[in-house]
Amino acid sequence: MGFDLLGARRRALRAARRIPDAAPRVEVEVRRGSHVQRFRQELLADGPGWKITLQILDADFTPVRIDETTTLRPGALLMWFLRPGQPFEIGAFYHGRGAFQGYYINLIRPPRLQSSPWVIEDLYLDVWLPEGGDGVLLDEDELDAAVARAELSAAEADGVRRIGARLLARSRRSRRSRRSRRSGRLGWLPRSVGRSPAESVPALRLRRDAPGTFHAARISGRIIAFGLYLMAAVSATSAGFAAFTDAFLVAGPAQDAWRLTVLGEALLLAPLALGGWLPATRWPQPPLTDERSLFIATLAAGLAVLALSERTAWAGALLPVYATLGLFSLVFAVCRWWFDRQVPIFALAGVAMTLVALALLVAT
Repeated sequence: MGFDLLGARRRALRAARRIPDAAPRVEVEVRRGSHVQRFRQELLADGPGWKITLQILDADFTPVRIDETTTLRPGALLMWFLRPGQPFEIGAFYHGRGAFQGYYINLIRPPRLQSSPWVIEDLYLDVWLPEGGDGVLLDEDELDAAVARAELSAAEADGVRRIGARLLARSRRSRRSRRSRRSGRLGWLPRSVGRSPAESVPALRLRRDAPGTFHAARISGRIIAFGLYLMAAVSATSAGFAAFTDAFLVAGPAQDAWRLTVLGEALLLAPLALGGWLPATRWPQPPLTDERSLFIATLAAGLAVLALSERTAWAGALLPVYATLGLFSLVFAVCRWWFDRQVPIFALAGVAMTLVALALLVAT
């Protein structure tokens, strides 16, 4: 059965819409002239580089029209991205049924984020980047009216217009460059949100609540990706050498060249995969497993080794399996201890079990 990408996206969106009761929240106060609104949002990330929050519009929200085809209604999902000291915030807007609507960029004064409530002073002008359409500037008339009311100086308003024009031009360049990649991600969002902001919510929650498990799962996934990429590269290289040389028939320069090529591929792919630069490693996912599942797998594997009467016949096949289980258990053990400051009993037990199994296999 193939991987159901559409089903995975739907499950991620459903998970994003269910905000846990115990999730950390932050009060956000938005000031637009004399008009003040307060919102309570889930805090997904609170790092020095980016602040990421999630907002679900409640039933009391008054619908707001953005353009001729887009209206914000109750039940819509909004993800907000703030950078301390920057004069704008980015919102990823989703329809109540989960369809992506576009990116909304508020021009603001540098936000005050030191304590709750966060204070955001809206400077009227906005940039709207609808899904599948061209970006536009919104509320230019409101900016002019604010200058007429002396809420903003003419110089500050001119600065806001310049920032808006620059962001609009930047977004158009970003969209042109990613059309060939068929990616819906805005170019300057943090890498932690991956290809789709809302689909990254489960991973962001995991990183916030259980950083050790998150990083262990990410490293394990990158190791798996490295193996898959290397397998594909070696297969293509081997097919080429088999077709045009005698590398697999006799020892000689061709065979040495094949070995050096494979080694070069491994040395090239390893840092790219482990550093998250290859396509399959760039966006975080919830974990495929955890240390308890790995412990159960290693326990079953260890018992199988003890039960085998003819271990020698199976050693060649089982050694890489147990080595892989042990490696992943070790990754979980290190990450849980380093990030969560907890003694990872199950992961350490899994490492011990795989070491016993490997010792028995090597000794036979």
